This record gives sequence, C-alpha cells and structure tokens, in this order.
Amino acid sequence: MGYDMNDTSAVLRSCPKSIDSYVRNLTSSYADKSNESSVVATSVFMLVLTAVFFNLNLFSRVSNTSAVLNPTARLVLSSALDIFPAVMAYLFSEAKNAGPGGDSSSSSDLPVRARVILTWMLLVELLRKKVAAILVTPGAGPGQGYGAIISHAATVVWLGYLVFYNIKGAGRVAVFGILWLLGAAKFLQRVAFTEIGKRSLAYGKNARLLSSYMAQMLQARGPVSEPDTPWKRLEMCKYVVMGEENLVVMPGPHGYQLDLARVDDDNSRIVTVGKIWEVAADAEQSSGHRRLFQSNPRIRRLCLSYALFKLLRRRFEHLPAMTKEETDDCRDLVFKGLCSIRDSGDDDDNAAALGGGGVALFQVLKDEISFLSEYHHSVHPVVLASPYFFLVNYFLFPTVVCGLCLMTILLCGNGDMAVAFGSIMADNYAMSAGVFTMTRCLWQNFLKTPAAFFSTIDISITYLLFLAFIYEEIWEFLVFVFSKWFMVSLLCTYTAKPRSWGLSKTYSGVLHRISYANRKLSHPSRIACKQLSVLSRLSWLSMALGTASLPKQAKSSMTERFRSAAYGGAPLSNGKDILLLLGRRHQRRHDYSHLSWFCESESVAEVILTWHIATSLLEVAVPLNQKAAGGRTASSSSSSSRPAADSHRTVATRLSRYCAYLVAFHPELLPDDPEGTERVYKDMKKGLKEALHCWDYHLASESARYRKLMDDEFLPDPDCRDVTMNVVKKGAMLGKALVDEAAKEDERSIWKLLDDLWVELILYVAPSSSDEHKKGHEEALLQGGELVTLLWALATHTGIARPPPTETKVVVTRVKEDLEEGSQVAVTRVEEDLEEGLQPSPP
Repeated sequence: MGYDMNDTSAVLRSCPKSIDSYVRNLTSSYADKSNESSVVATSVFMLVLTAVFFNLNLFSRVSNTSAVLNPTARLVLSSALDIFPAVMAYLFSEAKNAGPGGDSSSSSDLPVRARVILTWMLLVELLRKKVAAILVTPGAGPGQGYGAIISHAATVVWLGYLVFYNIKGAGRVAVFGILWLLGAAKFLQRVAFTEIGKRSLAYGKNARLLSSYMAQMLQARGPVSEPDTPWKRLEMCKYVVMGEENLVVMPGPHGYQLDLARVDDDNSRIVTVGKIWEVAADAEQSSGHRRLFQSNPRIRRLCLSYALFKLLRRRFEHLPAMTKEETDDCRDLVFKGLCSIRDSGDDDDNAAALGGGGVALFQVLKDEISFLSEYHHSVHPVVLASPYFFLVNYFLFPTVVCGLCLMTILLCGNGDMAVAFGSIMADNYAMSAGVFTMTRCLWQNFLKTPAAFFSTIDISITYLLFLAFIYEEIWEFLVFVFSKWFMVSLLCTYTAKPRSWGLSKTYSGVLHRISYANRKLSHPSRIACKQLSVLSRLSWLSMALGTASLPKQAKSSMTERFRSAAYGGAPLSNGKDILLLLGRRHQRRHDYSHLSWFCESESVAEVILTWHIATSLLEVAVPLNQKAAGGRTASSSSSSSRPAADSHRTVATRLSRYCAYLVAFHPELLPDDPEGTERVYKDMKKGLKEALHCWDYHLASESARYRKLMDDEFLPDPDCRDVTMNVVKKGAMLGKALVDEAAKEDERSIWKLLDDLWVELILYVAPSSSDEHKKGHEEALLQGGELVTLLWALATHTGIARPPPTETKVVVTRVKEDLEEGSQVAVTRVEEDLEEGLQPSPP
C-alpha cells in the first residue's frame, strides 16, 4: 500500500500510550496485504448498515409517533439483517485468525479487531427487535411463528458462546457479558409479548370472543325503542371497549358462554362505549370530567374507534361475517348517532355547515384503521398498553435487568465488586483512556495517518450503533406513552371508577395532557391521498408521488351518500346513475344524461381513467381562480359562487387523482380482477404514448399534453359511440365536452357534476366481501391504510354492498365498410334496462 499502517508515533505522539497501543492493535490486520480486502470490506459493510439504521430508523420517524416502522426502512433493514449473521461470522473468523503472529491460540485473548466486530454483532442484535413486528394473533403469517423464534434463539446462544468462550479478562468479559445479557433479555421479552398475547382473551383470542359477545348481546337485548337523541343512542351502545375477558364463563361448543349481566354492573371493570358517553354526559357535575371531555371530544370518539377496530378484526381472522342484525345496529349507531352529534369542543368550526358528522366519522374511521395497522405491524408493544403493563415493562423489567447486569459484573470479579469495576476500567481501552479523550485524539488525527483514519471509522460505527440503540429505547417509551392504545386504556380505567378517578386531579390531568400531545402529534383529522395525474410524467414508484389531504366537503358528501345508500336510497353506481338522475335530483336546468355513455363499461378501471383524463383536461383548460369565460369581468353572482366552485373543483381533482393512483398502484383494492385492471392501465399508457409520441410522452408539460389531446385531428367525431375506442380517446372526447359545457354555462355546475361523480365512484369501489380484496386491504395496512380502506371498513360495519353488475343485451351489430381505408369497423349498439322514468342515452 506504500505506507506503514502501524507507524502512528509521529501523529499520535500527544495522545495517551493506551490509545496509541489500541490503534496499533486495531489496524494490525491492515499490515497483512493478503487480508487487506476483507478488513476493508468489514468496515464498509458495517458503515453502510449503520448509516441505514441511523438515518432511516431515526429521521424517517422524527415527526411520526406511529408504532409502525416506515415500510422503506423495514424493507432495507430486514434485507440487511438477513445477510448480516453470515457475513459477520466470516469476518469475525478472519479477524480472530489474524491476531498477533497470524494465529490466535485458545489461551490468548481475541485480537482488538475481532472484539470490535463482536461489539457490532451484539449491538445489531439489540437493534434487530426494532424491525420485527410484535404479533399477538395465533396462526401468524410465515416467518413469524416458532421457526423465527428458534432461529433468533440460536443467534443469541451463538453470540453467548463467542462472548464467554473467546473473551478473556474480567473487565472485558463483564462489558461484553452485559451487552449479551441485554440482547438475551430483549429476546425473552419479545417472546413473552408474543406468547402471552396469543393466549390472552383480551388480545390473541379476542376476535372469537367478540363474535360470541355480539351474537349473545343482540339476542338478549331484543327490540329496543328509538332513542330520543343521537347522544342517547350512543349512551345505549353496548360495544365493548375493554374488559370483555371478564365475561367468559367457559368455552362452549359454539363459542364462549358469557355472563352478560356483568356488562351493566357499575362495579365491574367492563367498559362499553355507552359507559364512556354516560361519563362524558356527566361532565357538568365534575370539574375533572369537564376538563377531560369537553376540551377534547375526540377522546370519547377514540374509544368508539377502538371498539369498531375489535369488531373489524374478525374480518381479517377468517371468522364468520357480521350478521344483518349487527350491521343494522352499527349503521344506526354511526349515521343516526355519531354523525348527528355536533360537539362544542370540535376543532372544526365549520363542521356544522359541512354536514357536521362527516368530519367526526372520518376521524373515527382513521383512528380505527390506525389501530388495525398497528395491531398487525407494530414494532413496539403498544398493543399490550395498560397502566399495569407500563409499570411492569418500563420499570420492573429494567430493574431486573440492571440487577442481572450487576450480578454479571460481580461474578466476573469473583465476588469482589471493587475488583470487578477496576478491571473494567483497566481492561478496556476506551474506558482506561476516556471515551471523550480517545474520540478527540482520533478526530484530530483523522486525515494525518491511515491508522488513525481507519480507527476513527471503526470507532464511529460503534458510537452510531450505540446511539441508535439508545434512541430506539427512548423512542419506544415515548411512542408507548403517547399512543392511542395507552390513552384508551387510561380512559377505560378512568371510566371504570369515574367517581374516584374524577376527583383525582393528577390522574385526569395526566390523561388530558397525553390526549393533547397525541392529538398534536398524530393530526387525526388529516387523511392523506396519493395523487397521480396522467397529464404529468407518470411515476414508476408510488413513494415519489405527492399527497393531498381529503377536503372536509368530500367527507361530508361521502357521509351523506353512504347514509342515503344505507337507508334505501339510490344504490351505488359507477357514475352512470348520477348523470342520469342529476338534473332531477338537483332541479338543474342542464341535462348531463348524454355523458352517461362514458360510464357504460364493465371495467371500473376504464371508467375511472376515462373520467380522470377528462377531469385533468378540464383542470388545465379552466385555471384556478379564473375570471368569467372569455376574459370578461365576472359578475357579482359569479363572484359569489367562486368559493363554491373552487371547493367542488378541489374535491373533484383530488379524488380523480387518487382513483387514478389506485388503478396504477393498487389494482387489488378495486372491484375488477387485478390482472384486468393492470391491462386497462397498460393499454391507457400505450394509447397515451401513441397520442403524444415518445418525446412528449416522457418530457412534455401538462399544457403541451393538453394541446395534443385536444387537437381536432386526434379527437373522434362528437357523435361517435364506438365501444372499441381506447380510454385515451374516450377521455379526450369527454374532456372536450366538459370544456365546451364550462364555456357555455356556469363553471360551478360542471365542477359540482364532477364532485358528485367522483364521490360516487370512490364509494362504488369501496364495498367488498371477497377474501382477495380483504387481503389487499390487509397489505395496505403496512403503510397505514388507504382512503378506500377507511370506506371499506365503513361499508363492512354498516352492511353497504355494491349492487351486482347489470347484464347488457346486444340488440344488433352493424358492420360498415370504409372504402377509402379498406378496413372494417364494428359498431355495437347496446340497450340496457334503466330505472323507471329515466331516458336512455342517445345512440
């Protein structure tokens, strides 16, 4: 290499001799040029792994208190950890055999570099648990059963062998023994979480217990009178939040035998949604209640989310579907109860004007899906959150581990604690010279000698791994304390004994502050939707797409449309019925029934892409906040309708881009077969490329794409109804029609049309009872769930289903001969059964 790796005297002359000796021993492996590549590979591999741990595990979650690790971080870290043991075992063996004299006898201690590699292995083992999810459901997926536990246990045992049979010197054994003990304790802790949770009626077996409870509760309750107020309906709700395991008498042949009388017992620890609402209703009688509930109405809604999450779990655990009695009861609870309440403490001052319950309902749904996501993918033990678990896991367990660490030190010193601590200081370079002294000395000489350079890299890797471990421990504690799970548990403890806890200013104050911090950190009202536009450059990665929040008006519109469908209104459609009924429903002057032809397709994905292209073209043609058409000054009436037009435009464009994103990246969440949806999207891209040509397809701006698609040479005849027309041409043809309509009449009516249509489309694709779609939603939970997952959960709870597809009847097929081109074009006319009083679209 042209230099002496061990020549450090000229540079490290001002450093303590122990540091000079440490650097010499650490870099001695580099002196052997035959071993140089493997030694460099060790540092490079660990530097990359440490950077991934430190960056993705830290900075990707600084502003996110979720217990679910970022999917990108999990993918990268899991892949790195899969190859880590084999690679490090080889490198450790190389470093061990490259000791003084080229060999390491059994009587001598490990070389310094081998000890550094062993330190990395122990620290990575401590960080490994931050990647694997904690599953408390029996029959978990592959890689999460006993095979994974046995593999992890073998790694822990192997590391123990390397520590206690290779490390010599009482001080070194004590330090490495403590690191191994921490790893072994964390492993046993994880095993306890999993096994206790799987066998518990409150966690692993809870879904089956809830199935028995709901069936017996509804049967025992029988018919009930209609509540006087929405609040009273929620007070009567007997959905269990916590404590249902105390109802079990014994397992029976068809579920669990339960003692339902305990539900109404005020002295029992069984907390229902109704009990929480009753305590909230008594807020005026207690200053503690008033402080807790009136300042934050979300806290009682959170308990409803938790109860609904427990009911929805059955759908993912292959248990019987919800009965009609259950869905009817839940439908009334949601639409006649929750959505009809206006809380004075709501954050949204305009909630009443926007339909009131829409904001509250979507907040409940978002929290429910968040519970479901963390239940299946949490890397922290938030699922087991309770005051008792908090004390055991974060106070008792660390105390026991500290006691074992002191015992390890004592054994290494042969019973003499003073000797043990003295040997720790003497046998370890960093402690004998001082950690800060060593760090300062190496960084001062970082670029002055290769020995100092490589030593600094190795020491920095160790520091970063140690800091990542400390950060993870602190972060786990904070995530647990501010988690929704812990808040629900605290509130249920509060509700079980409201009189005693209500007088406790300390308990209610702590609960209030945790609720406040959780709300500020989690942004419960914001529902993010990925945005994809075909008029922009198409992305291959969903993570590269931008996001936009779901507008409040969209929440209100979706709630009202779902309510209508749930109570016998017009069934959900792919948009065609909206166009046919719009004029009569809103008493409009303009008839849009001629546009219903663009919804006549058996493929929902084709309808979505057709209307998405048209909406995008209209968005470019009519810029936001544009004055009246033709440059004329807007009248006072049009000026007053501008905010309404802008709000309709926002809803339409955001839902349009989100639906396009579902077609492109989540075909498994749509009603069509995924392969069929992928084919439609692939054909759309092909048609777009043919229309724009290669250069413009990849690089053209939105305005340039708009001009190409709206060119008269590209657009088909306005009266053409060719069913073989591709999606791009149909979208451009529809876009031209919308632009012309916007130029002729009030722009607001066009955006209101698209607002209603996109709300109808997103609700149409949401309901599903098939296992394939359920699996798609389960996979989407890893990223926190999608908007369509929230709507799917609402449809599942309330029994809203998508109507079966109507059969089309082919009446006549005519073949025209094109004499100029010599080709034949098949034109099919289709007649469909329409609702009574509706006019068919023109041929």
